[in-house]
Parts: sequence; C-alpha cells; structure tokens
Amino acid sequence: MQQAQLVSSIASAAPNLNALIELLSFDPDMEIGESVIHLHAELLKCRENGRIRELHQIAPVIERLLEENDEQDQVTLGFIEPLVWDALDGNLDVQATRQALGPIAQSCWDTFYLGARRNDLRPIQFEKQDLGPAASVPATLLEWLIRPNQWVESGASVARISVSTRPAELRVRARCWIDRLATPSGHSLVVGDLLLYIAPESPKTPKDEQLCELVFEPAA
Repeated sequence: MQQAQLVSSIASAAPNLNALIELLSFDPDMEIGESVIHLHAELLKCRENGRIRELHQIAPVIERLLEENDEQDQVTLGFIEPLVWDALDGNLDVQATRQALGPIAQSCWDTFYLGARRNDLRPIQFEKQDLGPAASVPATLLEWLIRPNQWVESGASVARISVSTRPAELRVRARCWIDRLATPSGHSLVVGDLLLYIAPESPKTPKDEQLCELVFEPAA
C-alpha cells in the first residue's frame, strides 16, 4: 500500500481522524513505518474507558498493511506492539482491543501479548495458600497430565495427586502458561514442596491470588 492509498483508506474508514489525515497528507513521501506510529498515537487520543471505537473501523486497513507492508515488521513493531503495551500497562481493555482487530493483527497481538505474560511466573507449592484446604499430607504426586511450555484453559487438570489415599486433581483456576514442572511423578509430597511454575494470562491477576486448586474425585 502506498502512502496516498493509506491516507485515502483511513479517510474513508474513520473520517473523524482529521488531524492524522492532514498530517499524513502533508508528507506524501512518509514511510509506512512512520505513518503507523502516528496512527497509533492518534488512536490513543480517541481512547474512552479503555476502548478505541475507531480501531474497529480501521481494522481492514491494518490487515492490508500487515499483508503488503510488513516485510521488515514495520507495521507489527510500529503499531501492534505499542498497542499491546498500552493494554499491558492498563491503558486499554485487553479483550475489547484484541477483538477490534482483524485476524492477522490478532495473531500478531497474541505473539506479543502472550509472550509478555509468560514472564509473570508464579511458583505453585503444595500448601493450602496455593491449593486450598485439601493440600494436606500424606500425599503423592501420581502423574502430570500436561507438558510444560503451553497455555492451558481455566479449569484444566494438570496433575493427579493422592491425598490421604483419596484421588484428586490439580486444576488451574485461570488461563495460564505452564512454564516448568518442578516435581517428578511418583514423588511423596511434603508441605511446601514446589510443584510447578505458571503465569496467568491476565495482567490484572494479584500476586497473592490462588491460581490452582485440589479437587477430589467423586467417590465411586
């Protein structure tokens, strides 16, 4: 997409972005990478309650830019990544912003957003503070039900544990990144044993929030 086409596309999709349209029109030789930086800055000025109404309007324009003008990641790095950091900093609603984007932009968003969230690791220990009142001894970690280095959905079972001979499942209470398993299958647990490291997807998750729970299997 050429600069003139970009200006025309933005004017048609979101005519209220007058200041941006004038700026881009003033310099027809502006590089696309610089143009999308101005686009990001102008859209932030339109933010209301963490949402940008115009983002959905120009989503098709962003899709075309990603298809035609992102050979050197100038659109990805100049527009998508800053948008992700705005969300991580709490300035934009995560879900609303992602949903306003097209499929290619959403894929780029996920790469940056989920990559950043993976760094917020939380240790999960075999203790009531981390797993709830069912975490007591004697107990044995029977088997892991998942592999590390993957995202799991809320409610997913990640391990089977025997607590006082009663079978139970270790489940996550929010969508999380499973980073590392720290205890081998078959290990007899003591209070305080480190089980695994996980990272919650939501940046609003408090550090002391319980992310896992032990759930006893129903009696036969």
